Amino acid sequence: MLKSKARSPLSIYKNTNKNTKSTNNKTKPNSTMVMNTAQGTQNYLYLYDLPKNEATSTRLASVLQQKTGIVLSRMPQIRRDLNRPFYSAIMTIPEEDKFTLACKEMRYFELTPGKPSRALPFDNDLLGSNPQKIVDHNIFVRKIPKELSPQQLEEHFQRYGDIKSLKISLNSDHQSRGYGFVCF
Repeated sequence: MLKSKARSPLSIYKNTNKNTKSTNNKTKPNSTMVMNTAQGTQNYLYLYDLPKNEATSTRLASVLQQKTGIVLSRMPQIRRDLNRPFYSAIMTIPEEDKFTLACKEMRYFELTPGKPSRALPFDNDLLGSNPQKIVDHNIFVRKIPKELSPQQLEEHFQRYGDIKSLKISLNSDHQSRGYGFVCF
């Protein structure tokens, strides 16, 4: 575990890429976890780092129900990209209170023991269409101990502000590569 008084073994670098162009100089209103559609407001939960052999819509819905008691009215949609080491998925949870619970309980989860996955609410500020915001609020962290979990890393960085996203880079067998990213 990291000690707060001693110098941290983690190396932190602020991304200062000056070549990134901002697509819009206007400040966008605060980001939100909901997305407005023609049918009303939808709450989207994105799931990442899903192991290919275990990721099914039924399995994801089952894990959500086990962790939160929420029964989905619509099955999660899995994005199967064969060129990437992991799958991703999206869940729609219309009720605000259930969505908030799902965001909290599914932030870090495992479909299979030892294979960490993560879930993040939709956030317009984290989209690729907003590169300057990502550059300004994202830090690269190296020398992350291999045994450190994402939850432990998040606990370490929470003292610096609210964390929107945290990712420890994983190799194809879900083992830490020793570096990651924290977005505030």
